[in-house]
Amino acid sequence: MVPPLQNWSGGSGQFTLTGRSRIVVDGAPGSRLVTDARSFADDLAALGVRRLPVVAGGAVRKGDVEVTARDDVGEGFGIDVTRGSVRLSGDGPAGAFYAEQSVEQILKTSDDHASLPVGSTRDTPAQRTRGLMIDTARTYWSVESIKQTIRQLAWTKFNTLHWHLTDSEFFRLDLPGYEGLAAAQSYTPADLRAVQDYAARYHVTVLPEFDIPGHATAMSKYRPSLRWDCASMNAIIDTARVDPGFTVDITKPQNVAWLDGLAEKIVDLFDSPVIHLGGDETPRAATQDRCPELAAYAKAQGYSKTQDVFLAYENHLNALLARHGKKMQIWGWWPQAGGAGSVTVDKDIRIQAWLGDEQTFIDQGYDVVVSNEFSRLYVVPKAMPGTANGQYIPDDDALYRTYAVSTSDRVQGLEMAQWGDRQYTAPEAYSLSYLRRPLQILASTAWSSPRRESYLDYEAMADTVGTAPGVAEHADPDARPVSATAYGPEGVANAADGDPATAFAADTAGAAVGLDLGEHGAVRPAAVRLLPRSTSTADLSSLVGARIEGCSAGPDSGCTTLTSVEWTPTRDWQTLPLDTAHAYRWVRLVGAAKAKPVLAELEVLAAPQDVHVTVRAPHDLSQGKRTVVEAEVTNTTGRALPRAEVRLTAQHTRDNTALAHTIAAQHVTVPPHQARTVRFTVTPDEAAHAGPYRLTATADVTVGEGSRRARGSALSVVPLRDLTEAYDNIGITQDGNPQPGDIDGAQSSLSAEGLAAAGVERGRTVSADGFTFALPSSAATDRDNAVAEGQRIPLSGHAARVGLLVTGTYGTSAGITGKVTLAYADGTSTTSEVTVPDWGATTIPSTTVIAADAGKVNGSGRAQATRTAQLYAVHVDADPAKRLVSVTLPTASGPLGAKAPLIHVFALATDDRQGTS
Repeated sequence: MVPPLQNWSGGSGQFTLTGRSRIVVDGAPGSRLVTDARSFADDLAALGVRRLPVVAGGAVRKGDVEVTARDDVGEGFGIDVTRGSVRLSGDGPAGAFYAEQSVEQILKTSDDHASLPVGSTRDTPAQRTRGLMIDTARTYWSVESIKQTIRQLAWTKFNTLHWHLTDSEFFRLDLPGYEGLAAAQSYTPADLRAVQDYAARYHVTVLPEFDIPGHATAMSKYRPSLRWDCASMNAIIDTARVDPGFTVDITKPQNVAWLDGLAEKIVDLFDSPVIHLGGDETPRAATQDRCPELAAYAKAQGYSKTQDVFLAYENHLNALLARHGKKMQIWGWWPQAGGAGSVTVDKDIRIQAWLGDEQTFIDQGYDVVVSNEFSRLYVVPKAMPGTANGQYIPDDDALYRTYAVSTSDRVQGLEMAQWGDRQYTAPEAYSLSYLRRPLQILASTAWSSPRRESYLDYEAMADTVGTAPGVAEHADPDARPVSATAYGPEGVANAADGDPATAFAADTAGAAVGLDLGEHGAVRPAAVRLLPRSTSTADLSSLVGARIEGCSAGPDSGCTTLTSVEWTPTRDWQTLPLDTAHAYRWVRLVGAAKAKPVLAELEVLAAPQDVHVTVRAPHDLSQGKRTVVEAEVTNTTGRALPRAEVRLTAQHTRDNTALAHTIAAQHVTVPPHQARTVRFTVTPDEAAHAGPYRLTATADVTVGEGSRRARGSALSVVPLRDLTEAYDNIGITQDGNPQPGDIDGAQSSLSAEGLAAAGVERGRTVSADGFTFALPSSAATDRDNAVAEGQRIPLSGHAARVGLLVTGTYGTSAGITGKVTLAYADGTSTTSEVTVPDWGATTIPSTTVIAADAGKVNGSGRAQATRTAQLYAVHVDADPAKRLVSVTLPTASGPLGAKAPLIHVFALATDDRQGTS
């Protein structure tokens, strides 16, 4: 169970759900207990457990599950299991809900999905607030991703989602009356309502954060009068880090009034009794003292320090929230900024301590929520593919074994903070991949669960528990390690000996670590699980780009790539699901071409094979087009599987959105030793996002009073409809907000103002080399270019040439050469080379036209630099007699940030303007 129960008093025997079992609730119809019980019943059905009717009131009979709770807000609960019945009791409705989650996990992991061991427990959380902060200000998350995160938090008994909605880079609230303030991807009031209603269903409070007066660059770009006149205050923390507009000038009454109005607008949209208003990283005292108007204002107000101006402002905001019946929470910061002088921050403000100084605030009489970055309660992976980023990737071993929280009554709880610095264009799946393990481990800490000997053992147990109902499984929870023998270079046995203390380190780049799954037959693998050797950046990054292959003709022959390691792992168990219908005797990890893989363990997981599901789907799924997806259920047992329920889900692997609104379940009876195929007709929604989808078929089979579940999956792709759907980079930023830009992996970008002066503006067209390129407006997308990586972009019409508006980064003096392929309606294609100069090149090939020179480069935290920063027009020849279908962009040389030569594509055009994309 995650988190494990604090105690369990075991008996003999077990309780088993039957066809007559019910959920009997000690509550009136329409009460919270009854509502939760209906969700409980829905969850059990989604897990493949028998659907139980819910009865409000009435006598409890043999085989029933009784739910009761005291009428208060307590989160503690009891579970009492006898052979004849189950009683779930909560200190309040939330406690009863957590008892239900516990029973769901027990049933999910039991062999028959119907039995509970006889025994009892009494459990209560160690921390009142158990939370996660998500930074959707830097990186937009889909509403569906946020909902799934909430459901998973509730599954592991967290009760708070701290929603960081605004920051220097982006303002993600699309508010009426503030048109132009919100980023292109933002949340409407309807989105906020939907998320809060969903969270309330699972006893999770959505605590919003509106970050002021620092982290305000997006607001000051929108409203320049918010900025300071003095140079020193246009910095982040100190004068060495430049960001004009980062901190609002709160000495001006009109600025305070404008922020008040905005804060009140936001407060009215949230149910949470606590509102977070930032308060952190205002410039330090020395930087403040260099600002004449700030010093003059502080003196006029009778303050002893300039820092008191900001402390008084926090008290002003506290009074504002109090008028709305809300409590205020802020980040602890003023001790680092210079300390208090003549102003004391109100004691009823709750402090979120993040700099290891929680005891300082406790001693001063403040209530504290602990998010100590030095105790690894921060998750801040670097730009993809990521690195271990120092202290900002949790040390799960230390967090599990040795982390201790102050026992002071002032400690209100623990919160993991996920920050999106340098993840402005990353999918939320990237952040979630780094959050999964530390959240599982923090759940145990926040609930004061007993510890296993190793955090790795805990992670293996957590994988068995898997995800909450309705949340896509990272891998099949029923899959278990297959006995295997390692083969490959000397020392490879250390990677398959079951001992994480031993490891294999390759001597050559691209080396392979293989597992022979047995001479008696091939195995259909469900997943591969690997463990890196250590937390060193070199060890972890050595696995990026490694591919997993299944080999059918020999240890190193007849091999097919099944998946790859896309992002830098942490030193935890990494599970990579394998979507394959084939069985293999040999499975191996092959290192990337220039990397020497280093790992402690490699395992192959397989699900029980007496019943299995194979999914067959076309590779490409087009929006609005009817597609047939087949799910074949194979029964190798000697008994029929009557009316197996087969369900199909199709979920985007990056942003968790669904391919279609509804896909109806089907039933099929499978005779012994036979297979039956169920066909689903799927029509991808017109709004379905381009990109990869995992199509998962789940077959739930009744076996006696219990049930069995089998899964299979396949990957399909919704193709790009135009170039903007391929945008994955921000290469142009406004001078007033350079923070999100990162065209070169060093957080640099072209100046939008400089390009505008040269005739290139978002939302307008630019002419070069005989082409007219159209650039989308900033209201349509925050991103503006695609790092060329072989993307296939649709085209139409006839043309003699196809043009690309591009630039290069880390290019040599000869430029960056890549191959562009044009496909035609008759099935033919042509491939040509283009050469793209570096954006700062002084020598330009004769085939390249300079479309514009911004003349200056913006930097995150750095002063603007005057230098060449060019966009180019290049082209490839087309056959004007044939109708164009698509253009395939060149393939990138490496990931952003690796100082590899990259081509950035901003726009496409055809010379007859009929096929512009």
